[in-house]
Amino acid sequence: MVGMFIGEHTFKVDGKGRVSIPADFRRELELGDPLASETGRPRMVIVYGPEKQQHLTVYTYEGYKALAGDIARLPRGSQKRKIMERMILNRARPTEVDNDGRLVLPQMLRDKIGLENTAYFAGLGETFEIWKPEVHEAQDEALDDRIFEEFGEDFDPLSLLDDLEG
Repeated sequence: MVGMFIGEHTFKVDGKGRVSIPADFRRELELGDPLASETGRPRMVIVYGPEKQQHLTVYTYEGYKALAGDIARLPRGSQKRKIMERMILNRARPTEVDNDGRLVLPQMLRDKIGLENTAYFAGLGETFEIWKPEVHEAQDEALDDRIFEEFGEDFDPLSLLDDLEG
């Protein structure tokens, strides 16, 4: 199942690290956890990744299990598998939505990305990211600059789908 985390949202983070999860994201998390209908508290996995990563990547429970399965299919002892195990499996934290539809971000995760009073949620289809808003804005502007430098000012992102043809 391909997720549909789309759009952007900004929410306040309280002193205990609680932040509301966008309602449409909560629905996707529910669809991605077979126990959610019983518990009412969908599970998810937050990957905080390498030291220099400036955001958190959030997977549905089933999406993360599928990713872990893909990693397990890599040859044992291979460099790719070791990197993926270290950056994706080891640097992850399972959690769940609380009864009020919020996510509690531990201090360690907030410190890692410099999150203070506000969290920016970026939907990316199968996953979503959580950023400090100012950091995301700077990264997004830099990406736009690189894209337009490479493809030109009249670049149409849909043109990248041309690679799927043929």
